[in-house]
Amino acid sequence: MSDVKKSAVKCARPGCDVIFSPKPNQKFHDRACKELDKTQRSRGAHTPEEKADVLLEQKVLRADAAKTAAQREAKAAKAALALVEAERDDALAELAAFGSTMREQPEWLVPSKDRKQHFGTLVGMFSDLHSSEVVNPNEIGGYNKYNLSIAEMRTRRYFSRSIHVARNYLAGVKYDGFVVVLDGDLVSGDIHDELIETNECSTLEAIYVTVPWLVRGLEMFREEFGKVHVVSAPGNHGRNSKKPRHKKRSQNNADTLIAKLVAREFSGDDRVTFDIPESADVDFKVYDYVFSAEHGDNMRFSGTSEIGSLGPVKRGSLRKTKKRQEQGRPVKFNLFGHFHQFVPAYTQGFVMNGSLKGYDEYASDGQFAPEEAQQALMVVTPEHGITITAPVLVADRDAEGW
Repeated sequence: MSDVKKSAVKCARPGCDVIFSPKPNQKFHDRACKELDKTQRSRGAHTPEEKADVLLEQKVLRADAAKTAAQREAKAAKAALALVEAERDDALAELAAFGSTMREQPEWLVPSKDRKQHFGTLVGMFSDLHSSEVVNPNEIGGYNKYNLSIAEMRTRRYFSRSIHVARNYLAGVKYDGFVVVLDGDLVSGDIHDELIETNECSTLEAIYVTVPWLVRGLEMFREEFGKVHVVSAPGNHGRNSKKPRHKKRSQNNADTLIAKLVAREFSGDDRVTFDIPESADVDFKVYDYVFSAEHGDNMRFSGTSEIGSLGPVKRGSLRKTKKRQEQGRPVKFNLFGHFHQFVPAYTQGFVMNGSLKGYDEYASDGQFAPEEAQQALMVVTPEHGITITAPVLVADRDAEGW
């Protein structure tokens, strides 16, 4: 007995003296009990008492086996239930995000014109963040570097420097509020194989980290300008398919999900309102001027590196303006992202936004002129519409370490 482990037990079957180390919930030594059955049968255990003992022992064995099986099934069922509940919670969260009611355009965007002071509304574009994309400075002559950490820093600078420009460089204007145009490509996405290989994290993880950045920035705008209206249009990098889609484009895009998750954080706050439509573009009105924002990836690029995106964007803007006129929904200013070039051509009917990501390998291989990471900021006045445009420069080489 001294060699027997402390965890060893005696078989629970009467007449079986085997001592063994049981598995969880095991009371009987299967092999020893089978040998005992054979011995009893061979010696003719046929007296009523022996038969009763054998039947009772077999009944106990069957009951214990059934109990063990039931315990296994209960454990598996519990795990399956937990998985279903988690999937249900995720589905409810997604449904809440996509089904949340968005506010109509707030009244402060169309205030009374009977005022003596100089009033204006700031319109700031925020697009082409490409969260999770990695730009290697060694591949583009050291002109730029980009990763998640830099994306967060540039997002923070966008909000702080927009406030700085409005407060210190655009003096003499009393602001009614700030319109933030989320114009697509907030995440890098998985639409190209090279992005799947080089992205710092998945699209879902990029959504998870990007939402708090925007929430904090909008809180800064709310405290500085009092009223903030956010509009959203989906880009091409946020889509959940390899090929571009036209039906349900917005509903199947990470940009829309990000906007709705951010909107949920401001639920019940009348100072921060949202317009997140199902369409590929979004309209809003500042005073008497109608703006329409879309990402711009549907404009086919056919120019050269010298003309850049001016040709396709000008043609696309003219087509859209004509289409909207024929639809009875005229538009004054078209806003575009996608091409990563800041072009304040509002006298031609459009403003093209830069990017937060900045210069990358694609632009370098295409021989496009380098452009610093920047976003478009506009002052819209009741008298003249877009009156001032300025770039918000978001890069800082020293702080970003390149």
